Amino acid sequence: MKNTLWLLMAANVSAALLAAPGATPAARDLVPRELPGSTLPVVQTHTYKMSGRVRALLLWVGRDNVGSGTIRWRGSPEGDGGNGYELLIGSDPLLAPGGLNKWGYLAEQAQAGDYDVVGVISKSGEEGLRDVKTSLARTPAGRPFDTIRGRVNSRHAFARVTTLEASSTVTYREANTVLALTLEDAAAAIKQIDRPAGARPGFLISVAEIIRTTVARAAQGKPCGTTTLKYVYGDRVYDLRLLEAEPLARFVRGGRSFEHVMRARFETGLAGSGDGSRFELVYGTEGPLAEVPIVISYQPKWWLQVELTIES
Repeated sequence: MKNTLWLLMAANVSAALLAAPGATPAARDLVPRELPGSTLPVVQTHTYKMSGRVRALLLWVGRDNVGSGTIRWRGSPEGDGGNGYELLIGSDPLLAPGGLNKWGYLAEQAQAGDYDVVGVISKSGEEGLRDVKTSLARTPAGRPFDTIRGRVNSRHAFARVTTLEASSTVTYREANTVLALTLEDAAAAIKQIDRPAGARPGFLISVAEIIRTTVARAAQGKPCGTTTLKYVYGDRVYDLRLLEAEPLARFVRGGRSFEHVMRARFETGLAGSGDGSRFELVYGTEGPLAEVPIVISYQPKWWLQVELTIES
């Protein structure tokens, strides 16, 4: 697949620690100790420009070029060494309204029946642009980051989920600083849950499956309909719902025209909860951009809307 998104990082990270049945490997081997996919060659990379809108009183105020994103696809040339996806999205505090510095990273890898994930997202409690400015004025020495390291096999999911502190000035450009802390962290207990039958092993893999299915149905001239997939993220199980998918012969954004695309609306949330966070993707259905996100739209805060548009 050629896939997507930061939304997944909004997941809550708490659950009861379960005893592992039978003998298990050493705790340090239950979760990845290096970035998933880092040993696989990059087969495709696309970069994105971020635009954003913030709510000021009753109005939305927008600004272009407030950050960027990168998606990489990894895989072995022979096709038997697994595949991986790497996503980095962040605002630039020098360009974003209020000096907003919010970013997230996610890497997933499927290999030999195991699925590894490492994720980081900057944690913030701002409830509006005024809170962002107030937080900046305090110039705290450190800021918290929610992190996850997880591994899923055919029966179980293991995860170390914790909150780490790094410099408040670290942006998405210095993501490796926080990732290094994440990979070294051993303070939090490793949690285990059973993998429900039929549950996919990750968010990106689930989005990839739905994108691939809708593209195939569009090629056959069939309606895409709606669908729900369960997936494991960390120590919880989530639902990914395809709410609507509409094929478009032509799509124009930022002065560029894209032929043969799909516009799809999604929702993700805790399994069985019936609600969650919504996001929208526009991706190609033919040619070099088949299954590649062209536009990624989401609203991480009630007062903040973000859109990423492909640049290259």
